This record gives sequence, structure tokens and C-alpha cells, in this order.
Amino acid sequence: MRILGSILLLALFVWADFRVYLQHNPIIQGEPAKLVLEANGSDITLPKIERIDSYPVAGVTQNEQVVEENGNLIVKKSEIVTFYPDRNLTIPSFEAVVDGQKFQSKPLELVVLPAARDKSVQFTLKLDKKEAYVGEPIIAELVLKLRRNLGIVDYSFTPPKFEGFWVKQIKSGHSEYLEEQGLYLVKKLRYLLLPQKPGVLHIAPAIFKYAIPEHTTDTFGFSITAPRWKSVISNSASVVAKPLPKPVDLVGDFNITIKVDKTKAKPNEPINVDVVIEGKGNLENLDKIPLEISGVTLYEDKPKVKEQVKKDGLYARFEQHFSIIADHSFAIPPLSIDYFSLKDKKLKKLTTKKIDITILSQKTPQAAASFTPSSSKPLPSPKSRGDFWIGLVAGAGGTLFVLALVWLMRRIRRPKFEFRGKKALLNRLLPYIAKDKEAAAMAQALYEEIYEGKRHRIRTKKIKELLKRLES
Repeated sequence: MRILGSILLLALFVWADFRVYLQHNPIIQGEPAKLVLEANGSDITLPKIERIDSYPVAGVTQNEQVVEENGNLIVKKSEIVTFYPDRNLTIPSFEAVVDGQKFQSKPLELVVLPAARDKSVQFTLKLDKKEAYVGEPIIAELVLKLRRNLGIVDYSFTPPKFEGFWVKQIKSGHSEYLEEQGLYLVKKLRYLLLPQKPGVLHIAPAIFKYAIPEHTTDTFGFSITAPRWKSVISNSASVVAKPLPKPVDLVGDFNITIKVDKTKAKPNEPINVDVVIEGKGNLENLDKIPLEISGVTLYEDKPKVKEQVKKDGLYARFEQHFSIIADHSFAIPPLSIDYFSLKDKKLKKLTTKKIDITILSQKTPQAAASFTPSSSKPLPSPKSRGDFWIGLVAGAGGTLFVLALVWLMRRIRRPKFEFRGKKALLNRLLPYIAKDKEAAAMAQALYEEIYEGKRHRIRTKKIKELLKRLES
């Protein structure tokens, strides 16, 4: 039995296999390198490859099939790993597990030949800096120059691989068009890069493939025009990312301002607050302003971030709007936000001062009416006193009757619209008063009806239709 088991184990080892090779070697700069991993066996685990040297993997093609060889069923598993190197490199060894056994491949030398210079197409990648702190903005510009008479009929574009960076393409008003520069048409793409970790971060090149018409003659002498594909690769680049003394969201040099539209208000009257941070540097990592006030109703709009690329770097503006409603006086506390100053190379704070808000009381004391007899006039006689009281009662009764009639008429005309419902609708309208004129007018009318006793004949249906449009 031991002999039979040894024979079976030897047979498995014979069929088990793992090898790694390059589909093409050497390759021309701009062409993809394709690394092939193949294994034979019954249970195969191939290595997971995410990058080769400093180049990220652009794609992986997998294939698996079962074949019969000499009466045995063998699993053949393969992967083709594609990446885009722009220089010679040594591909390291990889390990696979086949039928419980570990197999190690041998290192491979990949040769990358320089591409023939084509004066018709020029492709370059430029960075505004080669060293930066983590989170410090870097502007990358990709420039493609094409001769006017090139006659491109088709093309494909593979952007650079910005691994290790937060990336955002910077749009401009003419970003969709080709600029004219003498004999060339020029296309420029700009990217905002933020290093996410310290160390040397490599940017793999961009690839531009294009097809131009090629005229040939077939066997029968007919002239045929078919596309002929070519490719051009940009240069690669590297950035040394330096660590921050402490993780912060803001990296650059900024100032902060806070504005309120009023410091005195009536109870439940909206108070508008705007906080603005602006300067040179990165504001993309700031989610919102940490404004917290207890005992009030606070509404906040979605922050707005605007960026502008100038010759000396990136300038940004962050703005957030708040609406505050309160029935008592309160204070907007000082804001404090940490940031790393690129100018001073140290951690600093953006701070604001406390702002006191006074809520005015609506209670106005009324003077008590008093009757003080005048010493200059004699008191009425008993008869005249009786006439006086009869007239007073009659007059008071008539006044009460008139007041009751007016109250009844108002009750009849008053729409069935409770204050409690009005307040709920007002609270729902408040977040939109800063950006919608109709909402602002409606909220003002509701406020005057609830707190000032004015009448505007507001229709509930119209308010709900407006809220439905705004909240959608």
C-alpha cells in the first residue's frame, strides 16, 4: 500500500506544474507588457498580482479548462497580467500552490526599447512639483500635440495611473476643444493630485493610440484604404511624498471669515450665517464646518468648493451657509480648525471669535388704567350718579356687543389653518430661504401671520406644492 501511495503521489508531482513567461520580450515603449502565468494540476491557487515593480496592473485575463492527457483529467489554469512599463525592469519571482505543493517561478528580465520619435505626435506629462507633503496639492498637466495634417480617423486614450493619489480632473471652459499652435493642434488635461501616503509614489505613463488611413492595393489591383494603428506613450513621473506632523484635513495657507445677517432678532426669526475659508492649497478633504449650538434649531446647506489653478499653484474657496432659529438669546461659539501651513511648515489653527445673538422679547407691559377723581369738580349728585351708571352700563353693553360681532365675523372668515400647522410648514421652508425667492417670500408671510398677527390668506396647497418641488 505504501508503494502504491508513493506511485500516486509521484504521478501528481509529474502532472503538477507552474511556469511564468512574457508573451513578448522585448517590447516597444508604449506597448503593453503581458506576463503569462500557467499552472497544471487538480487544485490550483495562482498568486494575486496588483503591481509589478512600480507599475500597477492594468488588467488581468483569466482562463481555465479541463483536458485529458494519457487518461488523466488535468486542470489547466492561466492568467495574463497586463501592465505598461516605460523602462527595463526585473520581474520578480512568484509563488503558486498546486495540489498542496508550493512552486516558485524564476525572475525575468524585461527589455523596453525606446519608441521611434514621431514628430507628428508629442505626448508629455508635467508636474508642478516633485516633492510634496501628504495632502499637498500637485497639478499634473498632460499635453498632447498633433500635426494638423495627420488625418486621424480613430483613437483611444489610457490616462496615467495615479496610484497612491487622490485624483480629480480640473475642468476648464475650453477643455473639450483642441487649441491651435502653429502646425499643431494641442489638447491639455489637468489633474489635481493629493498624495495619500508618505513615500515615493510612481505615476505610470498615459497612452494614446491613434489610427491613420493607409492606402494599399490588393491582388486584383483595387485601391484599399484601411486604418493603420500607432501608439505613443507619455513620460512617467515620480513624487516624493513627505509625512505630516499630524493628520489634518487642510494643507495650505488659508483664512476664515464668519458673517451673520443680524445679531438681534425676534423669537424664531431666521438668522443667516455664512462661513468662508479661502486661500492657496487643498480644501477637498474638508467635509463641513463643525458648527454646533445647543438649544437652537440649526439648518445647514451643502458646502460649496470652488478651485482655480494659477501659475503659482491651486487656490480654493470653501463656503457653507447656515440658518439658525431660536426663541432665546444664544452665542455662536468660536470655530477652530487645524491645518498644516505650507508657508511656515508647521501645524496652525484657523479660529473665529464668539458672536452673541440677542433674541428680543415680544412682551410689552401695558399700563393699568385708573380713575382719579378731580378735586376741581364736585361729585355728581345721587340722581346724576344713577344716570351716570345707567349710561356707563349701556355703553359697555353696546361695546361688548360690537366686539362680539367683530370676533364672530373673523371666526367665520378665518381659514381652517392652525398656527401649529403653520409653524411646521415654516420650519420645513427655512432650509430653502437662502436659495429660493418663492420660499423666502412664503416663509416671510408665514412668519408675519404666526408672530405678528398679519393676514396674507396663504393657501396650504400652494405651500405643499412648493415644498414638494424643493424637497425633491
